[in-house]
Amino acid sequence: MDLKWLLVRRITLVALACFLAGSAIALYVTARDARRQNVELAELAGRQLDLQLLRIERATDIPKRFPDWDLVTSYSLRPGQCIEYRGADATLQRSSCAGVEAQSSSAPRWFFEGYRSFINDNLTAVKLISHRGVYQGAVVAAYDPVATAGQAWATVAPLLGLSAALVATLCMVTYLVVDRALLPAKDILSGLNRLALGDLACRLPAFRLTELNRISEVFNALSAELANATSERTELARRLVDTQEQERRHIARELHDEIAQKLAALNALAACVRTSAQSDAPGLVGEVRELEKMASGLMISLRRTLTYLRPQEIDDLGLLPSLKALVEQHNESARGRTSYSIEATGELEQLRAETSAHVYRIVQEALTNTSKHANARNVKVMLSQHADTDQERIRLAVIDDGVGPAATERSPIPAGSGLIGMRERVVALSGKFTAGPLPSGGFRLQVEFPTLQRGA
Repeated sequence: MDLKWLLVRRITLVALACFLAGSAIALYVTARDARRQNVELAELAGRQLDLQLLRIERATDIPKRFPDWDLVTSYSLRPGQCIEYRGADATLQRSSCAGVEAQSSSAPRWFFEGYRSFINDNLTAVKLISHRGVYQGAVVAAYDPVATAGQAWATVAPLLGLSAALVATLCMVTYLVVDRALLPAKDILSGLNRLALGDLACRLPAFRLTELNRISEVFNALSAELANATSERTELARRLVDTQEQERRHIARELHDEIAQKLAALNALAACVRTSAQSDAPGLVGEVRELEKMASGLMISLRRTLTYLRPQEIDDLGLLPSLKALVEQHNESARGRTSYSIEATGELEQLRAETSAHVYRIVQEALTNTSKHANARNVKVMLSQHADTDQERIRLAVIDDGVGPAATERSPIPAGSGLIGMRERVVALSGKFTAGPLPSGGFRLQVEFPTLQRGA
């Protein structure tokens, strides 16, 4: 939930609680006053009737006149107040009520019902009348619920309107003040989003509030440290992968210059021995031919190993012809089950030798994974060079229409050893790597990195 609305909601709840507490206090005071007035009226009426009974005992008054209600009603009743006398048998003998003011009936129905049910019945005052130990009856003083509910509503209603106005004003002011105070939070969230997207050059400005300024300082320090760590990691990965490529090239050269030459000489020597054995020792011809086959097999295996370690086409022909040759090899191996194609634009031959090797290895691994796992009909390699804001960039994509490798539960991107190796090469190129299924079906692998020209 938005912080501003959270504060507004809590302020509203606190204001509502305060209103309920204030209303409860007002209702309590109103009920207490009404109760006190009923008690006073019942006590005064009870005294007058006690005096009348005393006069009757002394024969100064007539028993038939008891209770003399004129004495009781001589006291002024408040609007809505009633008094009655019930005899010893609880029958109603006398009663009087004062009229209810018109404005007293303005209380809402729900308020009136609640007040009458929970409060009004507790306001009644009863004064028992007895003489010489003999119970004569009781004086009951009460309020009409319409009057007391109206009086209570007249007390609560102004609080309700005032509270509503104050709460609305307070919420509006709080929203505006908090919104203005949290304007820097938008900059902080924007900076966090940019940092999450890989913009390590993002920095936050200084803020006036101490807490927010401290957040800005920590954010900027973390961004700088993360940028340095990423730069060091990129440089380390570049050196490591470049070293691997150089080592592979060195091993390939050594194998080509040493082992390949010796295998060729061995094959030629076996051919000479076979020619001599045909006339001098025909029984050895079969063994010599087997020796020739072994030498030829070793030559083929060595040639495959050399191609894996360092494709000769990259050094001799360049990146693009090497990729086209790689695509043709996969077309031949697929035998029509899968169609491989390549699209390339831009000055790709100007890339550094190490960069070209990385691109070749990434495409090689991607096509190998596709041929093994994708079960696709069409596979397309797209390699292009485009201008960015400040430098040229290379974009590589391998797209197929197959099922694609299954993603693990922890990551939406498969985490096979081949993809891990590709990520390492992309890190070495200071680029971005994405891989995942397409909404329309199939799988897409995309790499983007800045261009480093020859000699850079």
